[in-house]
Parts: sequence; C-alpha cells; structure tokens
Amino acid sequence: MAKPADFVVDNASGSAVRTDLNNIFDAISINNGFSSGAPTQKYKYMWYADEASSGKMSFYKSNASDQIKFISLTNGNFFGPDGSLGTPSYTFENQAATGFFKSGTNVIGVQNNSVLMAEFKTDGTLIKGILDVIPASGQANFSVKTNLLNDQDSNINIVADTTYTSGGFQIKRRAGANGSTELVHRGTGDFLVDTDEAADIMFKTDSTERLTIKGAGTEEGSLISHDHDRAILSANGFAFSNSGTNGADFEALALVKKGNNLGTALFINILGNVDNNKNLLEFQYGGSAVGGIQLANNGTQISVNGQASDYRLKENVVALSDGITRLKAMKPIRYNYKTYKEGTVDGFLAHELSEIVPNSVSGTKDEVDGDGKAKYQFIDTSKLVPLVVGALQEAIAKIETLETKVAALEGS
Repeated sequence: MAKPADFVVDNASGSAVRTDLNNIFDAISINNGFSSGAPTQKYKYMWYADEASSGKMSFYKSNASDQIKFISLTNGNFFGPDGSLGTPSYTFENQAATGFFKSGTNVIGVQNNSVLMAEFKTDGTLIKGILDVIPASGQANFSVKTNLLNDQDSNINIVADTTYTSGGFQIKRRAGANGSTELVHRGTGDFLVDTDEAADIMFKTDSTERLTIKGAGTEEGSLISHDHDRAILSANGFAFSNSGTNGADFEALALVKKGNNLGTALFINILGNVDNNKNLLEFQYGGSAVGGIQLANNGTQISVNGQASDYRLKENVVALSDGITRLKAMKPIRYNYKTYKEGTVDGFLAHELSEIVPNSVSGTKDEVDGDGKAKYQFIDTSKLVPLVVGALQEAIAKIETLETKVAALEGS
C-alpha cells in the first residue's frame, strides 16, 4: 500500500491503488494549501495551512507527528517555539547557543553562548555585563525618563551589595519641572569625590562659578569661594588654603567682603543659654590653646584672651630693669591715615617702636611682596604694657626713695 511519507504506490489491486493515489493527492493538496484541516495522513516535514484550528501555517517535524506553527494565515506574523536558556528559539547557523527565547510570561530573553545577557519585560529591561552607549557619530546620550506626566521621580540606582538592594548609591530627579536633584549615598563607607589627575572640582549656581576645590597650581588643595573671574582676594567670598607655603596670597583662611556698607563680613551666633567663660573662638598652636574670645556675664559681653602667659610655658625669667630708659626712648605721635584724613590718631611709627620693643611690631620696614605691593607693619600695643608697668614701678621706687630722704631732712 502506498505511504504518503514516501509517495510510493504499491503494486496492488485497483481499489488499493486508488486508495494510495487518493492519499498522495490529499497530502499534495494539503501541502499546497487546498485544505482547511489537518491532513488525514502525515509525513515528515509536511507543510499545511491549519485554517480550522490555529489559523497558522505549520509543518510536521521529522517524526511526522509533532507540529510546528510559524506563520499566521491572517496577517503573516511569524511564530516559533518558546525556547529556553541554552536552546533559544531564534538563533544563528554557526552559533546555536546565541539568540532569543521566551524566558517567562511577556519576557524576551537574550543569551550569548548560553549566558543570559538581557531580559526585556513589560516593566523594564535587565541587562547584564558592560553597557556601552556609542553612537555612529555625534554626541552620545544616555537618558532615564519617566512617563513624562510630571508625576513620577526618575532614578538611577547603583547596587553592589545585598543590603541596599534598591541602590547603595542613587541619583534622583524628583517629579515636576522644578523637582529637586539628589545624590544619595547609603551605608557607612566613605562618599568620595575624586579626580585622578590635577583637576579642579567646581560648583556652580545659575551657570556661575561659586565654589572651587583647587587641584593644581599655587592654590592646590584650597577651597575657594569666588565670583566668575575666580579672583581670590578681590571678590566676595572665602578661601581655605591647604598650606601657607604653596604660593597662595593667603596663609590659611581668607574672608573677603567687597564693596562699601555691605554688612558684616564674619557673623558668629551661639543659640541657647551658655555659662560664663565659654569660648566663642579659640586659637591653638601645636594642639595647645594660645588665645581666644569668650562669652562673659551670661552672654551679655565678650572677653578677649591675650597671649598665652602660663608660667609652664616660660623659661629664663628675669625682672625688667630698664623700663624708664626704654620708655623715654619711645616717640609718641599724632597723625591721620592717608585713607581717612578726617580722623586724628595717637600712636607710634612701627619701625621706630620696633627698635625699642621688638616683639610689639610685626613686619619689616619698607617690605613689599613679589608683585611690588607694600607689606605693612603692625603694632600690638598690649606688648607695651609690661614696659610701661616696669617703668612706672621704677619711677615709684625713685619717688619713694626721694620721699624717704625728704622726710629725713624735714625731721632733722
């Protein structure tokens, strides 16, 4: 008897031959789309249009039993088996372990050499490995967008542990046209902002430079607040220097208030009740306090601590013996400053006083900096107090001696 699988008509009686021929023609008819149902006799790799059941173009596998449906008879869409990781349903001739498969309900999986690399889901996309955004030409952009209805935040979550699975580091853009932008670091590890090379770290508002951490040059390591021209000491702002020997125009801290009548340059406010002798400012050298400004009278006054004078800090202590001589050498004067001609002041010329009380004067006469600008001398009048006291004590001693002599003469 004829077998449709091999299209052979056996040598038999007339009715048997007729049956064989009918089966063969039936298979040919179905294979060429002239039937709406499944074939009565199936053979391997037989094609047919299943109009009655699935509405798809199908064929049988090599066992002439299992059916594969692959083309819609309605719109021509292609279909395939779900596949799985390792046996994708859509693959390549020379790389059968690379391709696409259905990894779950409404989920498309992508594998490379049997390794899952990506999953496309209705609520997002999972990508494993390195993601490079490289355009064929022009600017490269990587955008994270919401539904554009202004009612949802947009986030980038970086996860490197099993504790903060929603993001150990997060970049957030809050909903709305004027939503805030946030950088969120979680955990107790350091949050580092680093430049591997000698580059500045700059902060701007309204597209204008406001704060810079210098990475190179004479101010390397300094924190500088500035206006757009980045002038350090000629613009409003502040600056912290990392070192007094780096060539910067300031030693460690510079506060600049530019302009006339612009208010307080430095404002310090302690809120709440405080006891007496609580430091408002404290100055230290080598880890030890050397001076400061304290609150007094329950915060109604301040007192200034002068130079450190503890006996434990001193050696070679001797009595001051030439107070009158040095006091007589001092030359008090009256003057006005060139920048304020209306005010008359009592004082001294610094370079003259430095010859008599050297520690009361800082700076050198006629000194200039590298740019030829004057470096002025300054006087600390508190350093004159010991000399005045010593001279007064010497004078009192002489007066008392004279008084004794006068009393003796008057009594004789």
